[in-house]
Parts: sequence; C-alpha cells; structure tokens
Amino acid sequence: MMNVAPCLAVKDPLATAAFYQKLGFGVLDTGPLNPEHPLLIITHDGTPALMIQTDTSLRELLPTMQPTNGCSGIHYFTVADFDATVERIRPHVEVVKDTVTNYDRTGREFFFRDPDGYILGIFGPDDINQFRTQSA
Repeated sequence: MMNVAPCLAVKDPLATAAFYQKLGFGVLDTGPLNPEHPLLIITHDGTPALMIQTDTSLRELLPTMQPTNGCSGIHYFTVADFDATVERIRPHVEVVKDTVTNYDRTGREFFFRDPDGYILGIFGPDDINQFRTQSA
C-alpha cells in the first residue's frame, strides 16, 4: 500500500513540529537537521503523515514551485477516537469549523488551522473497522 505524505512549506520547521507534537503527533528522528535543507517528518499512529520544510528549501529542490506557503485543499487525519482527539487538540488550535457530520453521513469532522495557515481536518468514521476494510 502506498502512503501519501504531503510536504508543506513552513516558516520554521522546528516550531511547526513542536505544534504538531503538542497535538499528539509524532516526529520521526531523521538524524541531525540540515540547516540548509531542514526536513522533518510528522507521524500519525506511527505512519508518516506530513513532511515539513522551509519554503526556500522546497524552491531550491523544485525551482518552478510557487513561492508561497499554502495549499488549495485540506489535509485529513482519520482517527478511531474522534471525541478524545478533538478534546485533546481543541485548546491548542484555531478552530475553523467545529464538529459536523460529513456529507455522506459516515462520520464526523473537525477542522483547524495550523501556525502556517494550513487547514487540517480530523475525520472520525462511525464504523472504523468498516472504514479500514474499504480503504485497505
């Protein structure tokens, strides 16, 4: 199975990693941080979920990339313990949209903004086992 882990351009990778750790995410130890190309990997349930590095570093790698932080989408994290997850992170985030039932009525969603302006969603399926079977 292939895992998708978006690489986000951020102002300060260490500060961004600290924010995600405060929310309960992990950070992979990738060895000494290269000050010219700082790259950190944020994990969710032990699996790489996001990569973060500076905008400058990303544009050095891909010069045709637009010179701005941002994304025209939402990054979602699926969790088995929706209520506990939302309760744990709510005090530390800017809530964009509070808990709502998703459009196909198979679970609930909660949206927040991180320090770099990215919008993230927490998705809690009504039946996590059925969701895992369908997405395997």
